[in-house]
Amino acid sequence: MFTINRYIMAKNIRLVIFLILIIPTTYKAQIMVIKGAIVQFNAGAIVSSHGGTDFTEGSTLTNNGTFKIFKNSTLPQSGNLLLNTASTANGNGLYLIEQDWINNAFFNANNSTVELFGSTQQFITSTNNTFTTFNNLVLTGNGTGNNRKKSLLNVDAFISAGGMLSLNNRELETQVNDMVVLNPAINSVTNNNTFGSEGFVSSLAPGYLYRATNSTNAYLFPVGSSAGTLRYRPLLITPKSASAEEYASRLNNFNSDNDGFFRIQNDGSFLNLNDQFYHSIEQTNGTNNVDLEFFYVNAIDGDWSSTANWTGALWENMGDVSSGISGGFSSIFKNDWPINSTISPYILSNLDAELTIPNVFTPNSDGVNDLFFINAKNIAEFNIVIVNRWGNVVFETSDITVFWDGKFKNELCTEGTYFYKVIAKAKNKKEYQNQGFISLQY
Repeated sequence: MFTINRYIMAKNIRLVIFLILIIPTTYKAQIMVIKGAIVQFNAGAIVSSHGGTDFTEGSTLTNNGTFKIFKNSTLPQSGNLLLNTASTANGNGLYLIEQDWINNAFFNANNSTVELFGSTQQFITSTNNTFTTFNNLVLTGNGTGNNRKKSLLNVDAFISAGGMLSLNNRELETQVNDMVVLNPAINSVTNNNTFGSEGFVSSLAPGYLYRATNSTNAYLFPVGSSAGTLRYRPLLITPKSASAEEYASRLNNFNSDNDGFFRIQNDGSFLNLNDQFYHSIEQTNGTNNVDLEFFYVNAIDGDWSSTANWTGALWENMGDVSSGISGGFSSIFKNDWPINSTISPYILSNLDAELTIPNVFTPNSDGVNDLFFINAKNIAEFNIVIVNRWGNVVFETSDITVFWDGKFKNELCTEGTYFYKVIAKAKNKKEYQNQGFISLQY
């Protein structure tokens, strides 16, 4: 092992350094500045910098080993890896970074892995608008609150066509920037999915998590937000085609009214629309339909039965959906949906209850209008009682699928007018009552 305890200026050095050591090599408690040098860490080499590293003035780094950068220093750039203008980094090795990744030059990810392991907030950034395409990007650490974040600052970031984004239990905060995953494999984005400790991607408009797709499998978009109430509200997008496509998603962790998508502007079919959060979804490449599945926490977010889509002027019901439960989450599933807008907001909703009650039926076995039944939508509980003119109950059921055939105790009732009373509850427990008269005719 050799140790350098001074601030390395080396501005006149033009050298080649080959580190083929298996034993660790450590630079302690200072910023290591490499100027105009060609540096190579061969496979098996372990190099540690305890104070940050700055590659500048056309330096070249080839890392096929392990390069650890700690922030054991009080210097302003302690723990950073800075690739400065005209410098180059490449190789298939591992970068372990405790503070910021600053790329102002050229980074060829090859088959490398970059792990941001700090327990304070870390930034992926550039001072000259250079974005980074990572191969494998791994987020770890023990920080909480803001120190849980790995944040994109002023730049987008990419995962290569063969790489992976491993969120673990960290928050990747893109802010108004984009994280673009070019690898279309369904497992190219992974996260800790332990309820309450999930890893997620948060974004502010116009930022997104983008994913490339090329299969008809379900792609996870682990989106969430720590702005205000901490929420992890993922969704699954399942393309209906295996062609090369691209989708983007963001959780907007606030009332949609704040963005001008006013909940009062709707098609009239809703009992209420979620005022806590909504999603934005885009299809940026491709025209095929998808299946959408939105996840929420019933105990926190409330009970929801449907979804709505903003169509340009108002919220409209997305039609028939199904619901489910997965772990600590409830879900709403919409099959075969066209994402028909480049800015497409989606919101959880409860549809207003609908009861259609006929006022006449003819149980004469002619195959036309022989049964009395109620068309009902968005009903969770139901009860109907029908009585004759003397107040005797001739029919009663709490099953919306059971119809009255005009009989009482297997005998046809007489023609005439009967009185009914319906009590129903919507899925959000709002109660509806209706009563009136039925004409039974032969």
